[in-house]
Amino acid sequence: MDENDFFLSFAGHAHTMNELETDQQRELELRRRNSPEEAQKLIGTVLDKLEKDILDSGYGLEDVKLLVLYLSYRGESVEKDTLICDSILRAIENRFKGTAANQLRLIGHTTAGELENEDLLLKEISGVGCNGLSLLALVTNLPIGVGRSWGLRTAEEAGEQGREMARDAWVDFTQQAPSKEYLRMKKTLLVLTQGSKVDASGFEHFLAEGIANFMRNTREARIMNVIGGSSGDGVTAKLCRQFYGRLKEHSQFRVLDGEAVCALIPNLCETSLGLDVDAARGREIGRQHIFHFNSEKEPHYMYVKRIGNKDPVTKFAEIIYENEVKLAKEKGLPTPDKEVIQEAMQLSRAQKRLLIFNPVVARYAFAFPFGNYACAPGMRVAGEDIELMFPIRSFTPEMPGYIVMGNHETVQKGARRVYDMLREDQGFCKNDATFIISCINRRIHELMAGCRSGTEAEILKEGLSSTQVIGFLAYGEMSFTHLIQEPYTHALTCWGITFHSKTTHAHEPVSKFETTEIPEGGPGRIATGYVNLDRLLGGGIPESYAVVLTGPPCDERELLIKKFLETGTKQGEIVLYVTNDPGVMKTLAEESPSNFHLFVCNPQADAIIKSAPNVLKLKGVENLTDISIALTNAIHKMDTSLKKPRRICMGIVSDVLLQHHAVQTRRWLNALIPELKSAGFTILAVIDPQIHASEEVQAIVGLFEGEINIHEKETKKGLEKYLKIKKMSNQKYLDSELPLKEKT
Repeated sequence: MDENDFFLSFAGHAHTMNELETDQQRELELRRRNSPEEAQKLIGTVLDKLEKDILDSGYGLEDVKLLVLYLSYRGESVEKDTLICDSILRAIENRFKGTAANQLRLIGHTTAGELENEDLLLKEISGVGCNGLSLLALVTNLPIGVGRSWGLRTAEEAGEQGREMARDAWVDFTQQAPSKEYLRMKKTLLVLTQGSKVDASGFEHFLAEGIANFMRNTREARIMNVIGGSSGDGVTAKLCRQFYGRLKEHSQFRVLDGEAVCALIPNLCETSLGLDVDAARGREIGRQHIFHFNSEKEPHYMYVKRIGNKDPVTKFAEIIYENEVKLAKEKGLPTPDKEVIQEAMQLSRAQKRLLIFNPVVARYAFAFPFGNYACAPGMRVAGEDIELMFPIRSFTPEMPGYIVMGNHETVQKGARRVYDMLREDQGFCKNDATFIISCINRRIHELMAGCRSGTEAEILKEGLSSTQVIGFLAYGEMSFTHLIQEPYTHALTCWGITFHSKTTHAHEPVSKFETTEIPEGGPGRIATGYVNLDRLLGGGIPESYAVVLTGPPCDERELLIKKFLETGTKQGEIVLYVTNDPGVMKTLAEESPSNFHLFVCNPQADAIIKSAPNVLKLKGVENLTDISIALTNAIHKMDTSLKKPRRICMGIVSDVLLQHHAVQTRRWLNALIPELKSAGFTILAVIDPQIHASEEVQAIVGLFEGEINIHEKETKKGLEKYLKIKKMSNQKYLDSELPLKEKT
């Protein structure tokens, strides 16, 4: 790999609504408001943003190699949909024609909703954008290959097209590769395919099998990872399109109907992978059953005609009712009405309605073991059979499986797992690209449970705020590597992959933390007292910003806290320190009684430190209300005539988390952080991630806009400690690792 290679991502999202619409009439009304003019406005806004970001980073539109388009902005008629799609493609063509004409590739598809972390129009959003579009531009000097299928109407056709599509992407890649070195690099295949809809079949698992066959038979292709999914079109819409194009001398941007498209992307740096399949497994209800598929209906392995010796509708309703009765007794709730479950089955049969729209039945699914995972597709009643949303990969008409029950808590826990896996691998930089593909049924589980906050989309949005995110709600998710011989397609899962950015010194104005181009302090910035850290931060922590310092107790961490507090005190700022052990900061409290305030949360506080007007002693962290009241009272008593910045270090967060766990700690911090920020405080909280479960740590870290991490790394000199900025939402920063010394 040449040292001058570069790879960056730039994303833009613009939508007119931010939530799935489950009411059919409301859905249709929203669709009627769509127009080509509105589409032009939204795509123009996104393209303006992308062009500015690319130019500000020292690159140009001519450096863009791939555009990935996700579109949930469609009309309710084929004619209107075609006009809207064409208008968007023409806008993209007009913007890039003449600059990237000989190299630009485009892939994309319509979706049920896009997952993103910064919307241009809707600032306060759940993380799911609907009625709009998302566009990702990959800027690189490396080749990127694209491929497409030509029909997915049968299982055999899908398998053949999978092989041909992957081959086309490989050929496209090799024709552009300037040397064999690029051919030997590892690559990821991003696949976008036709969605499985209520009245049409999808063959994603056979398509995936075809791709896997190509990979097995063509080792020189060096495709390391495959990630993808089936597009959906909103809860009630039926349109499903793919976008494909190569902008050369003659435009080839086009809208495809019911196909698959893919892009072969080189991994300049190793990718990070995150996944959650536990929601697909769910909680098994009862014993294993034998599911009998109707061999007279096509596609095969899609229609369940018996569960054991009973018809599937009766058996499914019985299992759901028995489990609901059991849960009601355990929780002391009223016994559920059996007729409600039976009516849901009858309504599904009469209206061809998916069972996921009933708040009781929606929590249950069939799970079919497949490799290490389980496939749990959505379903509906079709005559005497239960029809799955897509065929199960099987070779016999009988297959063992389970009835499972999912819930929103499992979905949200899984979202934290995906984020945690991505973060713990290599962290994130502002020009990384993170693709997220999540099953739409996960969001429907949340909607049926009444979840309007703390959702999977919010968790991913907050956690991935320092990277460029693009993703979609899928009807079927697909992921595998060349190391796994069996490809997997799923439902109820969430997959994530991060492509890590790489820039050349020529294109990156600020490439190392030693640079002097970034000031060590400046307007709107709070100096940490550590010059090199301030340089990474672009001059310091932004005023009224909340940052968490994660890392185990060590001399280096304590020194960072000490410098943060001392710097503010020496500059005449109001400084608060909340801790259970003041340590050496007792001296600072004695020397600066007018502007340094110490809150000691310890039952032995009287023995630890002398009483003083600027020292407040609390009995511990058991009563969070007492701590909040103490801070509020102290803030109200402060001299409001002082116009200097204020800062606070919260050194008790780990103690609070151990005592109260994630839910109560989040609730406390959710109330406290906005209050401190409104009073002008810049917040530095401290957490030791080694003494908590990873999901609890992420639940707390997600509340903060920034994260600074201290970790150990093996070097030639042995284990040494390094500092790295993990995220700084909506701020520019450098992702360099900073070596730490005890006397730094």
